[in-house]
Amino acid sequence: MKTNKFYLMIAIIMVSISVKAQQSGVNFGLKAGINYATLPTSFKEVKEKEGKAGYNIGVFARVGDALYFQPELNYTAFKSEYSYNSKVYTPKFKQVNIPLMVGYKIINTEALNFRISAGPDLSYSLNKAAGPAQFDYKKFTAGGVVNAGVDIGSLTIDARYSRGLTKINKGLDEKTGIFNLSVGFKIF
Repeated sequence: MKTNKFYLMIAIIMVSISVKAQQSGVNFGLKAGINYATLPTSFKEVKEKEGKAGYNIGVFARVGDALYFQPELNYTAFKSEYSYNSKVYTPKFKQVNIPLMVGYKIINTEALNFRISAGPDLSYSLNKAAGPAQFDYKKFTAGGVVNAGVDIGSLTIDARYSRGLTKINKGLDEKTGIFNLSVGFKIF
């Protein structure tokens, strides 16, 4: 009997939070997607550069109505491939990614939204990516992100490009360039 009361109390709290969030113009959601990453460089010794597919999963909040703020917390995995001094390298990255976007809903109805947004994009590598011995990859990078998305009810679909503004590898003159397509669901 106590267990049933506990579950009933949890359900009432969740419904209350959901109603309050909807009334206050705040949404929370989950998202997952695929990405295609490259490490663009102007370093002439880096050749045969090739991007690779990866994935991401995360959570987001959206605060506001037509004009909104959307912070996210994502886990992103990606890799790239290139040759340097006749040796092939495939650095693999596992990162915590925090985009902080401001956006505008071009079409803003209850059932359908078309959105655009942009903002800073902060990343922290959880692993040590393999590269040439004398060139280390940085743990923390900052960049910018542009995003276009659509909401159909609680379903969200986003396409974005994130470009590193700081070099992920200073010696190789590499910055990140990540295209991403994700699908999400607004929980409340």
